[in-house]
Amino acid sequence: MKLFSKITFIFNVSFIIFLLLAYVELNQKKSKSGDNIMPLPFVTGLFVILGELAIFINLTFCLILLAMILLKKALSLPQWIVIVNFILLLIQVYYFFI
Repeated sequence: MKLFSKITFIFNVSFIIFLLLAYVELNQKKSKSGDNIMPLPFVTGLFVILGELAIFINLTFCLILLAMILLKKALSLPQWIVIVNFILLLIQVYYFFI
């Protein structure tokens, strides 16, 4: 579960970068000043794919965590990573569905 929580955190960080890239791209289209930024299609595409998949990985992590809590299994995870992943799941649900 420790490895899965770290993988989920990496996906969530890529979701935040995905949001930042979308914000930068939106501002470039408004101001039409995209000449100074060198495009990196591979890196951008990677963060878009990981950012889009983050909601599925994060939802799976939270459901497994909920099942472990309901079954009263001992959790050996840092509490901050559980809280951050749950908060980011709420942000992801808001971003993708609302």
